[in-house]
Amino acid sequence: MGRRELRAASGELRAKNLLPTAHFGRVSFHLRTSPIPAHALVGDHYLWYPSHMPALKPADFTALYANFATPITALDCGQKCAPYNEYGVPFCCDTGHAIPTAYEAEWDYLQPNTDLWHLWESDDPTETEELRAETPEGQLLIECLGHQHCQRNFRSITCRAFPFFPYLTRAGEFIGLSVYWRYEDRCWVISHLDAVTPAYVRQFVAAYEQIFTHIPGERENFRYHAIIMRRIFGRQKRSIPLLHRDGKVYTVRPKDGALTPVDPAALPKFGDYAIAAAMLFPDEA
Repeated sequence: MGRRELRAASGELRAKNLLPTAHFGRVSFHLRTSPIPAHALVGDHYLWYPSHMPALKPADFTALYANFATPITALDCGQKCAPYNEYGVPFCCDTGHAIPTAYEAEWDYLQPNTDLWHLWESDDPTETEELRAETPEGQLLIECLGHQHCQRNFRSITCRAFPFFPYLTRAGEFIGLSVYWRYEDRCWVISHLDAVTPAYVRQFVAAYEQIFTHIPGERENFRYHAIIMRRIFGRQKRSIPLLHRDGKVYTVRPKDGALTPVDPAALPKFGDYAIAAAMLFPDEA
């Protein structure tokens, strides 16, 4: 699904009250009365980010980064998805598909410590101004030097978390990780949840527990995103994949939150990965 199709789909969901009725990206993140999902479409681009975390200071990112450093999988998942991108770039590293944001405090931490990041700008100055104007307060659009020049110690929080978000129950209990489903046609990891390491899940959970401790409102924002996911998956009659904090993998029944243990290798694959898995050499999927 291309960027314009994603934007159109978002508009359709908003019309059906499945997404908040707010202009793309123009939401006040600090208002707990109007939480938003941890992603948004801005202009003609799809952005992914947690919501604004005003209590965090630049120095806090030293510990956050150090304790959230384990790779998602034992292999380089970017090498798996890049061949399916016409530019040969991992989709999550391609600002044509996803423009990451950094919190202002995170940016203040990154600037003196690395040359990896710069502020994102489009080739079209008008587009740059429009997207910056639509970016939530307290966040900045950023772009790295490219996946071939990655400095893993200085990956942003959004880089480390993607393609996952902390999944919360209706009651607000943080029980594990689920996925940004809009990327299931492109992200190799979403089609291969069996490859996600237990160490990554543990560090993800610990990192977001720390974030939730600093900013209780952040928990509510992700709880709301999980509500949106349950509505969408419920209407599509789909189960939600969940990497539980207990180390097991489940599917979640949207209507009541019931958990069913599942072999992650048996979960569905999407897009080109589904096609590759059905071919003679599924190890190439």
